[in-house]
Amino acid sequence: MTTNPYRDEPRNVGTGRPIEVLPGIYELRESLAPGLNVPDCWLSLYLLVDPTHETPPVLIDSGWPRSVPTVILPALASLGYSADALMAVINTHNHGDHTFGNVALRDATGCEVWIGEADADGLKGGEFDGEIVPPHTADRKLLPGEELDLAGQVWEVVSLAGHSAGSIGLYNRDRQVLICGDALQAQATAVQGIAILHDRDAYRETVARVSALQAAHLLPAHPYNPFTTCHIAGAPDIAYYLGACLEHVNTYEMEVAEALHALEGEATTETLAERLCQDRGYDHACPLAPRILELDRLFLERAGVIRSGDPAGTWHMP
Repeated sequence: MTTNPYRDEPRNVGTGRPIEVLPGIYELRESLAPGLNVPDCWLSLYLLVDPTHETPPVLIDSGWPRSVPTVILPALASLGYSADALMAVINTHNHGDHTFGNVALRDATGCEVWIGEADADGLKGGEFDGEIVPPHTADRKLLPGEELDLAGQVWEVVSLAGHSAGSIGLYNRDRQVLICGDALQAQATAVQGIAILHDRDAYRETVARVSALQAAHLLPAHPYNPFTTCHIAGAPDIAYYLGACLEHVNTYEMEVAEALHALEGEATTETLAERLCQDRGYDHACPLAPRILELDRLFLERAGVIRSGDPAGTWHMP
């Protein structure tokens, strides 16, 4: 068996040992290393299985190319499935940590690749840890409202736009379980420090849509602060989690303005990211925070938080 080079036994990350979240639903943890080697943050894939073995298993998100031999196939084997038993992998959105394993997984198992229609054109591949991931196409493009028979249960495709244009979730109404990918980011992860949002208005609508579902279990793809696991259970914790999502998106501009003011009105991207993360309780800048700030530059200019026209890397109060 191939061993994951970033195997973390205490946290069960990269081990290939499935963690039973609920009957028929298993969490498979993968590391974000080497690029983002933060122990308190990992990627959670979800494996749906039929306890009777009458219907084939389905995987939610595929991770990296190395995830196939070191995480996914060992997890299938430990639950009594051969590689070719896997019916499909469903991508919650098109970002690399959720899709870069698609091609290797399809080659190894013969499974199909499914993704939300609005994100399907984003399967462009890329490079990870020295390995080229080729562009590829989905075998099926999913639409919100579709009902899917997955591992003996009915799951509804739910639009969760905001993090990406076509983010989707899967909702099992009978058990009130929502698998939500990166669509609900609470107070962001220890890797980010700042939520990654493509469309803030769509994100707020997603939070409202999920609140209306009255789910009993949320299964995000990373441990989003202030929670330390990827299983949010029970109405009080879910309400708190969704409230954290709204608080973060609604106070972001003010937090950036206050951090910039504390730096006497001017900063580099790195110093602004460090101050912002420190104000949010971190000891130093989270690894992705500078990059996220630059992605948000135009939004912050239009919001009047920073001066327009500054080159990348420099920030001033208006």
